Amino acid sequence: MLAAVGSTATLLLLFQSWITAQGPDGRVAANAFGRLEITTNAMNAWSKVAPKTPPVTGMWAILASASIIIAICAIMLNIRLGHELLARLTMISLACAALFVILCLIYLNGKGAELKAMTGRTYDLGGQIGQILNWATGRGKLVVPGTSTGSYASAGLTHWGFLAVVTSLGSTMAAVAQWLLLRRASDNPVRLSWRMPVVISRAPTNPDTTT
Repeated sequence: MLAAVGSTATLLLLFQSWITAQGPDGRVAANAFGRLEITTNAMNAWSKVAPKTPPVTGMWAILASASIIIAICAIMLNIRLGHELLARLTMISLACAALFVILCLIYLNGKGAELKAMTGRTYDLGGQIGQILNWATGRGKLVVPGTSTGSYASAGLTHWGFLAVVTSLGSTMAAVAQWLLLRRASDNPVRLSWRMPVVISRAPTNPDTTT
């Protein structure tokens, strides 16, 4: 059951934001399935080379979800049937899910530079005009060389992705431990007697005794 709980938690964590990028032109967040949440001031709308939305695929998250669903179904069937093949299927599915979750985290980390570029500002004429308009409407800060400071765009992984890695690996280890315990129990069966024999002794009767 611990493996099923951990797998369900991993499945829910896939829908959280795993990577975020923030800069002068807004904020971008992406979950494991590649769904982007974008907030922008359109500061670079008139730039010659405006930042484009990078393609973020959710292939690894889809494979991880499929493996988790297979594992949960195998766990439910194994509780009812108690077959070793189902236990092995659970272990293999959870191991694949953990691998896919790790690969998904690595993949999204590689998209950090592209997501960061979406929130930065360009320094051509279009970018300068966008910065001035952004400052004039009270949504930003006018950066004047040598007189003020400005923030750069940054991107980083969130704790949700690392937590998903922990829960997926924990579910796999729980399934392996359960399988080893059941296998050891089947190889060395120990039968316990829950009924203690009760012996009632009676005093011997004397045939010479008369009433």
